[in-house]
Amino acid sequence: MDLFGVLYIPNFLLVTLAIVITLYFYGRRTYGFFTEYGIKGPKPIAYLGNLLEMNRRGFENVFFDWKRNYGDNYSIFFGLQPILVISDPEILKDVMVKNFSNFTNRPLLFPVDEYSANMLIITKDDHWKYLRTVLAPSYSSKRMREMVPLIEDVLKTFEKNLNKIADSKEASDVTILFSGYTMDVIASTGFGINVDSQENPDSPIIKNAQKILTDTFSQHVQGLSMIFPVIAKVVNMFKSGIVFGNMSFFLDFCKELVEERKTEKNLSNCKDLLQMMLDAQLEGHEKLDKKTEHELKLENVTDWRTKRGLTDVEIIAQCMLFFVAGFETTAGTLSFFAHSIAMNPDVQEKIYQEIKEKLGQESPNYDNVQKLTYLDMCLDETLRMYPINLLLSRQAKKDCILKGMKIPKNTGVLFPIMCLHYDPKYWTEPEKFDPEHFSEENKAKQIPFTYLPFGAGPRICAGMRLVDLEFKMAAVQMLRKFRLVACDKTEKKIEFARTAMLKPKNGIWIQIEHHFVGNCLFHPASSISMLSVELHICPFLS
Repeated sequence: MDLFGVLYIPNFLLVTLAIVITLYFYGRRTYGFFTEYGIKGPKPIAYLGNLLEMNRRGFENVFFDWKRNYGDNYSIFFGLQPILVISDPEILKDVMVKNFSNFTNRPLLFPVDEYSANMLIITKDDHWKYLRTVLAPSYSSKRMREMVPLIEDVLKTFEKNLNKIADSKEASDVTILFSGYTMDVIASTGFGINVDSQENPDSPIIKNAQKILTDTFSQHVQGLSMIFPVIAKVVNMFKSGIVFGNMSFFLDFCKELVEERKTEKNLSNCKDLLQMMLDAQLEGHEKLDKKTEHELKLENVTDWRTKRGLTDVEIIAQCMLFFVAGFETTAGTLSFFAHSIAMNPDVQEKIYQEIKEKLGQESPNYDNVQKLTYLDMCLDETLRMYPINLLLSRQAKKDCILKGMKIPKNTGVLFPIMCLHYDPKYWTEPEKFDPEHFSEENKAKQIPFTYLPFGAGPRICAGMRLVDLEFKMAAVQMLRKFRLVACDKTEKKIEFARTAMLKPKNGIWIQIEHHFVGNCLFHPASSISMLSVELHICPFLS
């Protein structure tokens, strides 16, 4: 092209320039979405939105700064998708409970494969209701009691590993210890198998579970898919698991488990999650006992199961989810708990005294761990300071107004949990590990919907009872015989990995010691019958 007879510009350059300019303005046009509603937020980058800043600074940091700059309610963009971020507990209650019918579903930020689409946490509307109702009995008190012997078997190896670490007199990364314990509990209670993760921390099942949050390829695909959804569709043709990283290992593993179980005979003694789902598949509408039915009513779950039963895809999807969700949640919580009590010897001593007074030498089980109110306070405080799931999300089905703020149809709503858990308006000294935050007196004063480690409303975490049981049985078995001591390798302030779930970047290094009873060392080989855990720790961490 001859521009005014002076400058010649090749046509292909002009076309390229026109395309670039068009794409740029197309990429920015969405970012005026919230302007007409008067909702402000951090400035997005074309096509990327605010993803770059979130990735660079970490989810656990960036939302605190945005809250300081823009208040409790502001807008961000995941790629081109508008998201309303809310840290107001009143609005949270409206979304999670009062207006749940309009906010039943979670926003899906990128296309997923067939199995991910059938996971309980991703399914929508009636499909979610159906799955939730079928799966809810798996976590009833009756089922929890049936799981206790399975967890007791896992605890034998757990205690043996604690003894090995204590005998070595060296610091240990306890995330490895708790990861093995958690995976063995998942395999046993979920599928009736022994994967021996505690004896072999480098086993494929552990390594693949850890890759779920750290698989760089999948993280990049997830980010690009928020901008160009077609990318996920293409990748899903070749690789399973865009939602949770490389899930192909667990897909094959779960398919094999289901097929093997279907061919087995004499399954009357199977009490695991897999058998319960297969029973629902075969029988269609399962008759509930009165106690379980009562618990479902208390949890606001209606038993409306159809007679179609679960499909193979649905069963395999829930098996995969059980591995993914169960592994990080319990292992991470135990690790952060160990760090917290290692830095607070007075807290650790109180836990020990409670175990000694209320349980004595009784083995922990579903019923007796309910007596441990102070341990329960410590669990709650651990989950307040270190919520494994950093974000809750919902999506509006139709236009609505909440607290004077208009939320357009299909808008994603995001709740940054740590912003609520660390807000000084709701918690005294929120940076301090203080179980008294959850004393009966303080819980009575607690503002609703400011503590959300498992979510809230009808979509609250289905497996939180199992997390509670796994945690308490392990804590009792550990703290009645050993003490946790901070050492030179223990981080004063935990550095977090850049992942969507809260995870320590460098592990959690703690010294585990045999406990002394008077002048005697407690050890399994000794004849001492009274198990004691004297807890002194170097005041090195905060």
